Amino acid sequence: MTPRPPARPEPPPAEPASPGVVKIQKREAKPTVTTREKVCATCGRTFRLSPEEKFFNCPHCYKKTQPVRKAARKNEAQILTQIVCVECGTKEYVDFVPTDPAAAFCASCFSRRKRELQALIPHKERR
Repeated sequence: MTPRPPARPEPPPAEPASPGVVKIQKREAKPTVTTREKVCATCGRTFRLSPEEKFFNCPHCYKKTQPVRKAARKNEAQILTQIVCVECGTKEYVDFVPTDPAAAFCASCFSRRKRELQALIPHKERR
């Protein structure tokens, strides 16, 4: 037979309040939540977590796995350069300054040309 946990003491019976009066009774204080220690899945270091956090890596290893993000520029105008595609003659704006604007490609021609060049290179040499 398993032992039963001790029963909570019952609160004293509420006294009848007079009309128009509200009686407030405080509840028991919740136990304070402490941090717990975990072991990093990547490097094996121990680190502390609060109960609502669910990380498997320490903060240092977690930051390594996140991609680097460029800071968003606020209130800065983006400089665009107009080019004319060498192959199809389409006028397009790019967000960089090409080294030779006279020999620039539009996005569709550039991607098509890149696919054709990759098809020529054997798979082993690409890596």
